[in-house]
Amino acid sequence: MRNHVMKSLLSGSLVLSLLAACSSQTPDEPKPASAPGADNSSSNRAGEGKEEETKAKDYGKVYLYPNYGHLGNAVNLSSKETLAEVRQYIKEQSGVEVIEIVPPKGSESDRLNLLLAGNEPLDIYNGSMDLHQANGGAMPLNKLLDEYGPSIRSLWPDDWSMASWEAVQTSDGELWALPISPPMAGEALTIRKDWLDEVGLPVPENLEQFEAVLKAFKEKDPAGNGETIPLITSFGEMNRTLAGLFMDYGYGDWIDAEGKVRPTVQDPGYEEFVKLMADWYKKGYIYRESFSTDSARRIELVRSNRVASAATWHSHTMLQTMAIRKTLDKDAEFVVADLQGPKGYGRMVGGVGKGGTMINKNAKNPEGAIRYLNWLHSDIENYLTAFYGIPGKHWEWVDKEKGLMHRLNTDYAGEFMTGFSFAMTVQFREDDPESNDLWVRPFFESYLVEKEKVKYTGTSKVSYLLDTAKIAEEVPTSGDIERMIEQEITKFIMGARPLAEYQQFLKELEDAGINKWIEAYTKEYERVKNG
Repeated sequence: MRNHVMKSLLSGSLVLSLLAACSSQTPDEPKPASAPGADNSSSNRAGEGKEEETKAKDYGKVYLYPNYGHLGNAVNLSSKETLAEVRQYIKEQSGVEVIEIVPPKGSESDRLNLLLAGNEPLDIYNGSMDLHQANGGAMPLNKLLDEYGPSIRSLWPDDWSMASWEAVQTSDGELWALPISPPMAGEALTIRKDWLDEVGLPVPENLEQFEAVLKAFKEKDPAGNGETIPLITSFGEMNRTLAGLFMDYGYGDWIDAEGKVRPTVQDPGYEEFVKLMADWYKKGYIYRESFSTDSARRIELVRSNRVASAATWHSHTMLQTMAIRKTLDKDAEFVVADLQGPKGYGRMVGGVGKGGTMINKNAKNPEGAIRYLNWLHSDIENYLTAFYGIPGKHWEWVDKEKGLMHRLNTDYAGEFMTGFSFAMTVQFREDDPESNDLWVRPFFESYLVEKEKVKYTGTSKVSYLLDTAKIAEEVPTSGDIERMIEQEITKFIMGARPLAEYQQFLKELEDAGINKWIEAYTKEYERVKNG
């Protein structure tokens, strides 16, 4: 999910600071002042910190590696003259002279590894707990945050899950990274609202209504010439968007009455879900090549004005709206259908990202690094300066109170941007009539961080604490089991295997070692839960 999130949040002006995005996919939430590793006495120093920063002190040079993906979207990088101008402006405002190390396209990770292993200066980068912290590439942050980072701690909204902070700390309470986002529900069922109007049906609220919509799309063919695709999806997105309608948990795992962690396919409700998907596939509602088509092809079909509804990552449809409007259909509009099924709502919340903005263990100027991050997080204008450039020259406010801004040019590409935070992303949007913000922004605000009308996996509250490497060692066939599940469920849906053989399939899973998987996951779940 990490890649989905970054693409969605780095698209247009929706620059999410989310690298939690996507390889992964919640506990009671304390206030930000009590965030993991926080020293509450630091709040008494917050005013002092702001007072110091207004004195325009020189906090030295800070070398940053902006490997968040946003520079990969830039058509051109900044000229030397523009970089020098923005660098000087930031130094005057923050007291920090930022030096960029531009990631090479296609070799971002390799370059980072060389930087961490060598003697070249590097202070800030985007990393992960499992790779960079585990291998000694990160510096502990508690003391630095207490002394120089009051704005960083207070930025996180009170009603967001603190699991993202907990995921980047070790058992001793030490923080090693600044999280980018809370757990997110990025998949959604999106439907062409203009085509709903055309076939005379409202936005569906339950499965029965949605099936009627699919039937109407197939029969009335709003795309024309038999080109309408009633529903497009993929194996994973289908499960994360719709399977929860039939279960108490989201797709992945669930906890049975005995406290055992079990795979979703053993949940009785999942078999009913598979039967419905098979029926829809047989009727021609689900695109025939959904389970063999990659995301690029799905987006291409959306942009070709053929897709009537999609159970996918939200940006696969919403971020294509303007492209469709410009070339094929000026009225195109995708809306979210928040369906309810036998077990309530179905959209699934992804896992907690175990990574974020890190300080190099060998950083030459860790104080300056945290001061720069604190400056970025202390005010939305500072954040936008690092991302878009100098206010009044590269961008301007249209309505600051509403967070509405406008880019004056693209001379500056964002080389000094780091410390991405979704808590900042939701504070602004671009005033551009050709931007997809009009459709994506409401999704960000109403659906992406939704906590009530969603489903969670059985182990979601502690998933980031599970030792998956240990589980893989105990169940070396776990990868084979996962592939077997996807292959056989796909066969059931596509009609290549009779649904009457579902129980036989579950027996085949036992022969393949699913009971070892259950035992290993349950043991690890109990260890974490009771630890």
